[in-house]
Amino acid sequence: MGCSSFSRKIKLIDSSASIAFFEVEEEEWKKIFPTEISLLKINSNNFNELTTVLKSIQYKRGVLAYEDWDVLVPEAYLPEIQKFAEKIGKNEEPKVYLCIFKLDDILSPNVKILKTSFYFLSTENGLVLLFHEMNTNITFQTQYSFEDWVIFHPSPIQPIYRPELWLRDRQQTSLYKDKSRSKNAIYGNIIVFNVPELMPNPPLFRYPKEDEINPPLEQWKSVPEKLKALEEMRKNKLITDGEYDRKKTELLKEF
Repeated sequence: MGCSSFSRKIKLIDSSASIAFFEVEEEEWKKIFPTEISLLKINSNNFNELTTVLKSIQYKRGVLAYEDWDVLVPEAYLPEIQKFAEKIGKNEEPKVYLCIFKLDDILSPNVKILKTSFYFLSTENGLVLLFHEMNTNITFQTQYSFEDWVIFHPSPIQPIYRPELWLRDRQQTSLYKDKSRSKNAIYGNIIVFNVPELMPNPPLFRYPKEDEINPPLEQWKSVPEKLKALEEMRKNKLITDGEYDRKKTELLKEF
């Protein structure tokens, strides 16, 4: 089976009305995955855990952060995904796969969909899921065909810095944290399941809130920086000399 919309490095191997599965060539996925993940040794050991991980993933539907959550993958799709996982779990040659599924818009079922796509791979101990799209709204000019909704353009997996996903399993499952990054290291769109070398400690069951990523300035400023700021406040008459002396004494005790 093939699909003209895809690179030759991504091959359609199974599909239904609402789900499609593809095999991704090593040359392709090693280019677009974060470096640490692209260096993993893959096998077929743990694909049977795929639906367990998917059941744990909640998606934020509402506009307000951390409110109005729902399952990302509809329960009705899980048996088909499980059947595919069992089939590829028997393959002697390990591969990376791509799953694309759609949900029809209730009000405009023939021209509007919500589309999700994710890569998944198995390691010796667990799984990694890398989301490319999550419930992306797509509108077609006319009634769409299979080729229309399944179209996919591979691109490097970039971190999502929004609280899109929330994980119910807080023991074996976590968002991915790139150890090579000093800033923006957490990927809100990559799920790690029981892969020791990738698991943050403690595991991240959601993307941190802003104040958890960037603590208040007083938490990171050094004593000299605080003293300088204090001096500026006195010069600008924001504090009295007495308040300045008192706070300066407290700061010097921190040395």
